[in-house]
Amino acid sequence: MENTLTKRISANHLAEVEDQLTVAFKDIGFGVLNTLDFQAILQEKIQKDIGDYKLLQICNPGLAHQAIQQAPSIGLQLPCNVLIRKEHDAFIVEVQSPKDSIPENAGADLKQMAEALNSKIQKLLDDIA
Repeated sequence: MENTLTKRISANHLAEVEDQLTVAFKDIGFGVLNTLDFQAILQEKIQKDIGDYKLLQICNPGLAHQAIQQAPSIGLQLPCNVLIRKEHDAFIVEVQSPKDSIPENAGADLKQMAEALNSKIQKLLDDIA
């Protein structure tokens, strides 16, 4: 995705990164709705080990409600996805940009909301050590 927000984090374990992100996103009004541990899923289903690779599905209920009121089909793009994966000696965090979720024909208010949220998430990633 062209608007993916990315951060490289040095940590010993995926759980450290996940916990740090969970707290940081909570501070800006997001909760983790679901997690998908692709490493465990693929190991169980096809006996393939891809290393640490986990998806967090996050949502800010107030913003989701506002977006749905303005563009009901946006529900197809919700919740936001945060990928944590191990790459060499660090973890890569990739966040689906809110701007990628907005239909081209969306109104100015929805586009502004996505832009503001994109900036908040970028700051969140910049502030994580």
